[in-house]
Amino acid sequence: MTKQVLIRLSLLATLLIFSASLSWALPGDPQRGESLYVGTISFSAGGAPCLACHGIFGHELGLAAGANYGPDLTSLFENYGEEGVAGVLGDLSFESMVAIYASRPLTENEQSDLLAFFSSVATGTAPDIGSNFVLHVILVTALLMILIGALGWRRLQGVRRPLVERTRNLKGERV
Repeated sequence: MTKQVLIRLSLLATLLIFSASLSWALPGDPQRGESLYVGTISFSAGGAPCLACHGIFGHELGLAAGANYGPDLTSLFENYGEEGVAGVLGDLSFESMVAIYASRPLTENEQSDLLAFFSSVATGTAPDIGSNFVLHVILVTALLMILIGALGWRRLQGVRRPLVERTRNLKGERV
């Protein structure tokens, strides 16, 4: 393969890996919903993360999982169902939440992601944030190594060839 073909293949593979890792941005992703809930991803309008006031019992969200200013949301999806939770997320008109979210409403994608997260909490299938991170790091590293090898191959040949020819010429003079 030529250097240009290797470079193009490496860039294409890198693009595919990164586009696959961006799938969390699609509506209804429970991993993104959990990230919004705990605040590792900020709401686009700047509202506070849910975890600041609400807890989820038995869900591994660290020490702050027991926040208790607002009600525990462990059984939110079981109690209200998909339509009820979607309505709550779309309105957020509870007295204590109006001051925070009246001028900072959730986007439709954020609502869908939180809905998927609350659904996963109800079924006991808590998403594992970052489970593919190591795989992505390995793949990107391998692609970068291939790209560096492809770029440096001709350079190595350009340096090595004159050295080998010079050595041959020196040996020819000695014989």
